[in-house]
Amino acid sequence: MSHEGLIFTLMFTLIFIVTNLIMIDYRGLQSLITNMDPFTILTMGAILTYLYKNSKITFSRNKNLFLIVWGLYILSIFASMLVENHFAWTEAIIWILLSVMFLYKIPLELIMYITAGALISLPSLLMADITLNESGSTLVLVFAAGLIFMPKTNRAMMWYVLPSLALLVIITTSRTAMLVYLLVTVAQFAYINIYRTNKKQRKNFLIAMGIFMLAPLILFSRQLYSYFIQGSFGGAGVDLDRLTSGRWDPWQTVIANSRWFGQGHDYVDFTHLLHVHNIVFDTLGRYGILTMVLFIALLCLTVLISIFSTRSFNITLFLIAFILTGMFEYNYLFMFVYFSPVVLFFVITGFIINQKDFRS
Repeated sequence: MSHEGLIFTLMFTLIFIVTNLIMIDYRGLQSLITNMDPFTILTMGAILTYLYKNSKITFSRNKNLFLIVWGLYILSIFASMLVENHFAWTEAIIWILLSVMFLYKIPLELIMYITAGALISLPSLLMADITLNESGSTLVLVFAAGLIFMPKTNRAMMWYVLPSLALLVIITTSRTAMLVYLLVTVAQFAYINIYRTNKKQRKNFLIAMGIFMLAPLILFSRQLYSYFIQGSFGGAGVDLDRLTSGRWDPWQTVIANSRWFGQGHDYVDFTHLLHVHNIVFDTLGRYGILTMVLFIALLCLTVLISIFSTRSFNITLFLIAFILTGMFEYNYLFMFVYFSPVVLFFVITGFIINQKDFRS
């Protein structure tokens, strides 16, 4: 790693440590800060400085298509903020900075520096007084991003999985985090042992994976059922609000009150939850139907580009993990949650719209 790389890695590490401490509300830090916007602007400033020095503005067919959808998405957000009278200057600045970033060709080295900073910052999550869903999901998404650079060997994966799993068990009881972590880990091992390997290795892997999956189900079936189902199945049927830990009713309310331009930043005041734990419904409540449709189109386009153009298994895996987490947690902008994964999501998205046949 170059001297410049070390400086940027250190910078991102410090930013992510601070934002992690704010996320877990270490010693009441959230009472001193209104939102994460200043840290987002600072991070975007560092990214754009690196790009100005080490990259250039480029265009391609995939990128042009992405920028069109992205531009419509941003315009719909601005329209919502103006129509519903919830315009926020810092938020507008962040959207503009992200738009400028997408014009540049993102070097892989930048993703490596940000990922390294995010990984190094993870132990700061241990300073939380209680277990948090946000801590677990942050770890899982950073873990998934780190797989882009991991050697594709079982030995390397074991050294990577064991400490991250231990940390995950300590910092969270989130079902979403546990399931997504399991999905990412199994998918990565399957990629290593099935893709372009001999018949014997594939057979040994399938046997080992079968034992690994069945043993816990047999030995701890009752505990696992209780943990994941949460007593939501009864004589009256399925209690969806209990199954989703209080998310179902807010989701229904957001859908029932949906409007073309949303209800503004305070749409979530009807619930005891800090947010509705869903990036799609949050977009619907905050910015409206039009922005939600464009947001879904943007996510689908990003995944399709990663599959059919970039052709990177690990980047696609990260994007899928990001979206799955977002269906039950929250991993987008403008809250006291999920800082480093959101930065990684946008930078990785900026990378793939300029790449063809990048295999990792």
